Amino acid sequence: MVTLAVVGTATSTISEIQAAKQQTKAINSQLAVQQGEIRTAEIAEINDRQREARREQARIKVAAGQAGLNIGGSVQALLNDSAMQNSLARERIRTNADIQQNAALADANGMHARNSRPSLLGAGLKIAMSGANAYYGGKSLQIQKTAASKGPR
Repeated sequence: MVTLAVVGTATSTISEIQAAKQQTKAINSQLAVQQGEIRTAEIAEINDRQREARREQARIKVAAGQAGLNIGGSVQALLNDSAMQNSLARERIRTNADIQQNAALADANGMHARNSRPSLLGAGLKIAMSGANAYYGGKSLQIQKTAASKGPR
């Protein structure tokens, strides 16, 4: 009886530990996928913005050439402004991606916190308690059986 209780509790505890490990693995996998998606979106957005800035700078140069203006003075100021706007957009995109990465990490940490994994001490105590309960339950049955075999007093 004691052996069955201990084995049953040990099996249950091992199952809990394995389930917790699988949950941890799933959470980490999900986090990696999210972070990859965020990085991919960030790179795509930066590349789109850079293409847009190159087109804008090309339009400025073509318009200046058609107007017969040299690239200098106000034309150069427009080109510099376009480059600065591109740089600011790139920084904003990176900042947004970092915020999304931090949010994904915070979500994963929250999921990890809810993932209950028994400690070694807790598992040992649980197994010992089930053994003790089974032992004393068996002793109680023996006492009752002995009392019943003696008959009424």
